[in-house]
Amino acid sequence: MIEFNVVIATYNSAATLERCLESVRAISLAVSCNVILIDGASTDNTLEIAEKYSDILNIVVSEPDCGIYDAWNKGLTYCTHRWVMFLGSDDYICPTEFLDYVTFIQRQRDADFVSCQVRYVDADGRIIRTVGRPWDWRLFRKYMCALHPGSFTSMDYFGRVGNFDSSLKICGDYEHLLRAGTTLKTAHWPNAPICMQVGGVSDGIAVLNETLSVKLKLGCRGRLMSYVDYAINVAKYVIRVYLTNSR
Repeated sequence: MIEFNVVIATYNSAATLERCLESVRAISLAVSCNVILIDGASTDNTLEIAEKYSDILNIVVSEPDCGIYDAWNKGLTYCTHRWVMFLGSDDYICPTEFLDYVTFIQRQRDADFVSCQVRYVDADGRIIRTVGRPWDWRLFRKYMCALHPGSFTSMDYFGRVGNFDSSLKICGDYEHLLRAGTTLKTAHWPNAPICMQVGGVSDGIAVLNETLSVKLKLGCRGRLMSYVDYAINVAKYVIRVYLTNSR
């Protein structure tokens, strides 16, 4: 079984962190992972919860940072294995599905990025929808069709294109993968070993705004089509919210 790094960024994450770490503990007997928790100087009891999981947390750092991508960049300095997976403090692993996923990843010897499907869940764990599809440049330059939660990125890729842009607040993972363009080497696991609670920073209009700015900056889609994509995605979001709230 492969060895890999898990980087978890936290800030006042007491409400969800225990569920996240409990899921990591559930897989720790079957896989070898270097678990790194980077905290942004939380003022709630996030660190007290982390202390309960000292058996699985290899590194815990708590200090002020400039956001999630600054925290992830700090986490990269503690990575010791070829692959790194980033988990939000409100994400959690489905152990049985995840072990099959890791077996799949072990066979991806040339990939930069391996993604999977993700289950969006509410605070009670009820599945709202399952999302995520294989990376395809024609789609990816429009929107992030291959999701980052639960994905594995090769440390060699960071060596090639650099770390995350810490000035971004929501879609730095998207910008990081856009840098490679058509040269990105990917694989996709068509099942959902990760659950992600809706309502986080990556679920809303703000992410669409920042995605637009990234696409305009990199020029991967063209100015006009970037605005067209933005309008379509805003409309889809508004419709989805309306349908969800009207049930």
